[in-house]
Amino acid sequence: MRAARFTSIDLALLAVAGVISGVIFTAAWTIYNVSEVLAGPVGARIISYGLWFMGAPLAASLLKKPLSAFLGEFLGALVETLIAPAGGITNVIYGFAQGLASELGYLVFKYRRWDILSGALAGALAGIPAVGLDARLFGVIGTPLEMSLWVIAACVSGAIYGAVVSAAALNLRK
Repeated sequence: MRAARFTSIDLALLAVAGVISGVIFTAAWTIYNVSEVLAGPVGARIISYGLWFMGAPLAASLLKKPLSAFLGEFLGALVETLIAPAGGITNVIYGFAQGLASELGYLVFKYRRWDILSGALAGALAGIPAVGLDARLFGVIGTPLEMSLWVIAACVSGAIYGAVVSAAALNLRK
């Protein structure tokens, strides 16, 4: 594993990724609310959960450095907290936990893969703490079976959006 040394250009890219992510995270609230009416709570989570996990693969695919996934997700959550009243300070808690989980998607590959697969894994892993926090903070999830369904929905959604964002970010770098 190489040390994470961020240049001023890296920090600027990280800031841009954080702002873009924060705006997407803010829009995800509306998408979630509309989807819940149309597709129910499980459908809404499949459609929208991954939107809240996109900060990590976006930043990591752009910077290709250790800790960039964590910082991208966490900074996106900070921006979301400043923009949107929905979620409030819990957005930062989610961003911290999801960022750490997403970072594991790159650590698994010893920070040697910065591609669609690692982006999908980072997005999927972010779903686990998101569901856990939903259950703990808001009592949203009841039985173990329901919890399993929520985790699967979050991980699938996160993997899809993570792969798409990674592919787009990698194309920007070309």
